[in-house]
Amino acid sequence: MDYRMLDLLLDSSSSEDEDVLTIFNWTTSTIVQANAFLSRNERNSIKNFENVVERYTDEEFRQHFRLSRKTAALLTAKYATSSFFKKGRIWSGRKCVSAEVQCLSFLWFAGNKCCYREVANLFNITLSSVYRCQTQFLEFLFHISPTYIKMPSTAAEKEKISHDFARLAGFENTLGCIDGSYIYIRNPAHKIRSTYINRHGLLSITLQGICDADKKFVDVFVGATSKIHDARIFRISNISKNLSRVCEGKYHILGDAAYPLREYLLTPYRDYGDLTDQQKKYNKKHCQTRVKIENTFGLLKQRFRQLTRLDFHTVCRMAKFVLGCCVLHNLCIEQDDLWLEALESEASSSRNEIARPDGEENEVLEAFLLADGERKRNAIAAAIR
Repeated sequence: MDYRMLDLLLDSSSSEDEDVLTIFNWTTSTIVQANAFLSRNERNSIKNFENVVERYTDEEFRQHFRLSRKTAALLTAKYATSSFFKKGRIWSGRKCVSAEVQCLSFLWFAGNKCCYREVANLFNITLSSVYRCQTQFLEFLFHISPTYIKMPSTAAEKEKISHDFARLAGFENTLGCIDGSYIYIRNPAHKIRSTYINRHGLLSITLQGICDADKKFVDVFVGATSKIHDARIFRISNISKNLSRVCEGKYHILGDAAYPLREYLLTPYRDYGDLTDQQKKYNKKHCQTRVKIENTFGLLKQRFRQLTRLDFHTVCRMAKFVLGCCVLHNLCIEQDDLWLEALESEASSSRNEIARPDGEENEVLEAFLLADGERKRNAIAAAIR
């Protein structure tokens, strides 16, 4: 405040006293409002929950946060050194929420069926801070996703995965298993409800995943409405354009009957009652191997219970959250942080469905690709002993 101006006003005539009082009152109220803005109001919430977490046993920590203390510490360290963690103070002058609290609050939210308000009360942060921290952490997981979710690229990586799959049921040269899983959602903002209705009459988006023999995701595509057939989702995903190059004619992935038969994507024989013994053996080995992807979806949803139904407003945030959970799933497997509860296979989004063309493929090209797939499948079936 300019005190010379205030002295001048005080020396003026008494008729101007009311103006002086108004200016003084305005200045005082402004200072009070600024102090109130810069100081956090006392909130009724749980205090020092971090101290309670420190006293958890390793098993209690794992049950609450759905992964081990070691994995959580590693994740926190990675986040703290990333550009997505805002250090120091935010623009209002308050201290930022620590990297540990941001990480633990996200894990608590993802691993338990709760809301942002519950997380805010538990970790003693404001509701707006919870949303901001969750957004920053999701962006961090999205940024590191190519490191943890990737198709094998070298000959050694492909040979190892192929060998791991062969040990399961003797199905050679397999790089992965593909399927889709429903992620149930609320109706997204500004979207037509009917466009997200799946074959069960419920709203969902589809998570298309490819896993290896260790139940790690090697490719993820999420966000498409479940009203679309699995074959169509596969066709619009990025992996459909690159899979033939990755498989190099020798390798393949396994999918159910909802997917188109290709040289690089093998499906089972349709059983109309006339299958040969070799074809039945092929189907059995195919099923024993392909079940890995259903196991993978089951593990993912058991560990991160928020995936039972997402209540986000936008499809973009839903997709990023699902992708983030897939990254954490792979990170846990790499750290031997395995989920040991009773494993239930996740029901496929394409149960009893048959692949059907969507009109985009040229008929001649479709016939050529199908013939290549049939030749490879018949050769594998004939070689089974």
